[in-house]
Amino acid sequence: MTIRRGSRSAEPSVTLPGLRAFVATAEALSFSAAAQALGVSQPTVSIQVAALEQACGVLLFQRKPQLVLTGPGQDLFVIARLILSRVDEFDASVRDLRVMQRGRLSIGLSTPHVAMPLIAAFAARFPSIQITTIIGNTSTLLEDVGRCRIDIGIMTLLDPPQNLACQLISAPRLAICVRRDDPLGDFASVEPKTLADRAFVLRERGSMTRQVLEAGFEMAGIALRAGLELGSREAMKEAVAAGLGIGALFEGELGDDARLLAIPFDHLPHRTGVYAVAVKESLDIPAVGAFLDHVAGRDP
Repeated sequence: MTIRRGSRSAEPSVTLPGLRAFVATAEALSFSAAAQALGVSQPTVSIQVAALEQACGVLLFQRKPQLVLTGPGQDLFVIARLILSRVDEFDASVRDLRVMQRGRLSIGLSTPHVAMPLIAAFAARFPSIQITTIIGNTSTLLEDVGRCRIDIGIMTLLDPPQNLACQLISAPRLAICVRRDDPLGDFASVEPKTLADRAFVLRERGSMTRQVLEAGFEMAGIALRAGLELGSREAMKEAVAAGLGIGALFEGELGDDARLLAIPFDHLPHRTGVYAVAVKESLDIPAVGAFLDHVAGRDP
């Protein structure tokens, strides 16, 4: 029974238990047999069928001399079976989602060298989950997570937002990217004053790499010489290799590029971290919660 908004009186409504009682009774043409099939009492089935008849405004069964479907009952029986089959299909889908036998997961990432091994291990563990990925920087990925355009973002952050669920993956240091034949290659580490006269190939605005680099120079009170501005880490590396300046990246992002070196950068105001980030409410989605547990090393 439901209450119509703005009305003081209750009106009968169609319910799933009522539909199940109706279909079971129509199939067995017996209230007692329907009750046995449903695992309830015969009065319960009789009451549910009567309530459905009241909600529909038609008589579904003739009771005497024997129980038979009326004309409207025959018409509604077909529809009721269709509705219940869709409900059962929905229930099966929900069960599959809960046990990770089906589902979708969209992941945005700014750190492929960190994200891809995690995604690969998760996909191997849950092969039925369909995973899609996009590449972005920290700024765009945070917006995508907040607007639910992606389920999870894997990105570098200075301070994890308190309004989001953030699981730390690693805490890399910033490094300066130079050609292998650059004189800086002899340094164990570098600081802003060492780089004051060098032009930087910078990542786009919104990149955490750029934010951390700029913060280090600002803390040291030294102007950062900006050269080219490029929209990806790979483009920056190619520009550095071509001799267009020096760049910045985080530990582990250089890869196996024999043309380049990564030198630790000192005097940073913050220690950054790579995090898996999601909207807190989405943790109830089985695939999202399972991925965050996977990142944390917990059993989903």
